[in-house]
Amino acid sequence: MPNVYRDKIKEGRTGYFVTYQPADYRLPFASVDLVFLEGANDTVRMAQAMEDELEIWLTRYAVPVMVSAFDAKEDLIHVRGGSGESHLMGYRDLKDGQIVRRWGLFTDDELPQEQAKAEYLQGIYHDVGFRDQATVQDTVNREYKSTARTGKLIGFLIVGFGIVVPFLIEIVSMGIAWLGYALSAISISVGAYKVAKALGWIEPSKKEKEKAELERKMSHYFWHCERNPEAFNRLKAQNFDREIMERTHKEAEGLGVKKA
Repeated sequence: MPNVYRDKIKEGRTGYFVTYQPADYRLPFASVDLVFLEGANDTVRMAQAMEDELEIWLTRYAVPVMVSAFDAKEDLIHVRGGSGESHLMGYRDLKDGQIVRRWGLFTDDELPQEQAKAEYLQGIYHDVGFRDQATVQDTVNREYKSTARTGKLIGFLIVGFGIVVPFLIEIVSMGIAWLGYALSAISISVGAYKVAKALGWIEPSKKEKEKAELERKMSHYFWHCERNPEAFNRLKAQNFDREIMERTHKEAEGLGVKKA
């Protein structure tokens, strides 16, 4: 069986949603991330939810798993003290069917090695979509080549412009009068248009007005940011957190998460 990337599974719950990342050749155990929309201080409820999810996913897929809790800003929630202690790990003993769990992390040697084998995982995850490594690499290579072609085209146009313009100037200097007249007319027309706009003879378009207003606001905001860079950095952090929370809530809505 070739190396594979398995698809994530996302499900909504009451007050949070779950993302299950199946184990594959990159990691010998699965991960379950619980994202809580609110109530980040209720660590008792969160710890219980993590215990419940551990049993749910080990019942569905008998593969070692690590469970973690996050808030709407995607920050790890420390439900049991330190960062390492806030993760819940467990696996199902295939001999007696019992779940072995621990608040904290197992080492690779403590996990059942047979449950990390490719053949075992392929059988357990028979209903989970996947992509093999070669396909993913081929997609990345094609996207890279497409980007490279676009860059080459832009470079060709820039170089071409740099060649064509001097070429036209050289033609004019050789005495082809009509071309010189045409270029002069274009230059004069452009200049006259700019002068007319500067004198107010030509009313700016709606798009030009919006652009001018945007530039005015940017200049105004920049002046204030320069005067108070500490506040600007706090504002950036707040905006970043708000964007993450909006994305998280939108994802939760799509998964049908119910309010706690």
